[in-house]
Amino acid sequence: MKVRDLLLKVIDHPATPYVVLGVISLFMVSPFIWMVLSAFKTLPETFMSPPTYFPKDFTLETMRFTWFEAPIPTYLKNSLIACLTATVIIVVASVFTAYALSQYPYQGSNLILGLFLFTRTIPPLAMLLPYYLIMRKLGLLNTRLAVILYLIYLSYPLVVWLLKGFFDAFPRDLIDAAIVDGCTRTGTIFRVVLPITAGSVGAISVVAFLWAWNEFFAPYLFIHYDELKPITVGLYYFVGDEVTYWNRMCAAGIYAVVPSLTFFLLAQKYIIKGLTEGALKY
Repeated sequence: MKVRDLLLKVIDHPATPYVVLGVISLFMVSPFIWMVLSAFKTLPETFMSPPTYFPKDFTLETMRFTWFEAPIPTYLKNSLIACLTATVIIVVASVFTAYALSQYPYQGSNLILGLFLFTRTIPPLAMLLPYYLIMRKLGLLNTRLAVILYLIYLSYPLVVWLLKGFFDAFPRDLIDAAIVDGCTRTGTIFRVVLPITAGSVGAISVVAFLWAWNEFFAPYLFIHYDELKPITVGLYYFVGDEVTYWNRMCAAGIYAVVPSLTFFLLAQKYIIKGLTEGALKY
């Protein structure tokens, strides 16, 4: 059998897609698996060469120390406050903005959308310095408000674009019928549009929350007080002058994943519904 025929036979085999997906999935989750296994190792074992894949001296002391003797709960609380606040503001503001731009366009609408898109073409790191200077001028450094405002700036334009796409596909006849029945323009959003597009809005809310949760550079630059740092910056707590406690950092990483993973699992049905709505007419 020729190599070409053998290759075509392998490609056409029913199990091939599953094997490929399995390999890709394993590659994607391998850093997370390594982090989980390292969280249960002793510190000397994390420096062993060649490295060990599974803990030789399995210990829960790292998890206990990280939660009870390090300020990880405080870091998690700070992340939840900043991310949930920013996500709520982003979604509420974006719904009204995207609905107005989609259903009631006016002269200059395209210019506004173009400016929104332009802000996303600029690398976020390039905007950090001017944003830092503005926050310093306003006296907002070392406050949660500076981080929340930056998270809003980071995600609001893109969320408006995403929601506008969903609202563009919304049938105009339903909105006109609601107005004829006496519903106000604002009332049509809450009584007609949002109940139908709840899946799409929920999916985008999850995306906005995860973007905010993973943000590192802005909080690292704006927040210098330990009691205000989010979990992404708080992981540096385990970097010492002479040694880095990798096992404790990995344990803190597990705690950092739990809230975002929980939020994702709770909103999973909205994400699937939102994705399918994008492929179907209402």
